[in-house]
Amino acid sequence: MNIDFTARRVKIDPVVRDLVEKKLQKLVRVLPPDAQAHVIVWQEKKSVCIEITIVGRQRTWTANESGPDQETVAHLVLERIVNQVKKAKSRVKEDKKSQRAATVRTPEVWKTEPKETRETKSEKTTVRHEKISLRPMFEEDALHLFTSEDRQILVFRLPADDSLRVLYRRRDGSIGLLIPS
Repeated sequence: MNIDFTARRVKIDPVVRDLVEKKLQKLVRVLPPDAQAHVIVWQEKKSVCIEITIVGRQRTWTANESGPDQETVAHLVLERIVNQVKKAKSRVKEDKKSQRAATVRTPEVWKTEPKETRETKSEKTTVRHEKISLRPMFEEDALHLFTSEDRQILVFRLPADDSLRVLYRRRDGSIGLLIPS
């Protein structure tokens, strides 16, 4: 990681420089390898301010603190940066877990499963019958009704030519329209 230091109206304490470098080198494990860090230290009246900005491939982490001396402010800023990086890393892990596909059973597991359970599973599946009345409505009205009631399927007729239309919700959450020919 490349770390740039900038001092404005103050000299950077060598202890602070070493502290920042050591702490940011520990973050290399969770940050992108090409991340750039920029540390700005400046004096404001009777307090010292430190700002650390880390720019990665797709994200930027920034923390800014002020206090009486450089070392305590550096600890506070680095703690905030570490928390931000950990939070971002945990979000990435959660996203990867949610995108992971369901595991597929191996043929060895199929062989160990008794035949009785396979037969009873197929007998348990039933088809649900539902009677609906086809109302004449325009596509815009049907779409509004479909989304407002959070339905899975809506069957309707167009008033102009009495043609049948089916609105349905796909597995990815988008909406599809079937027009029988």
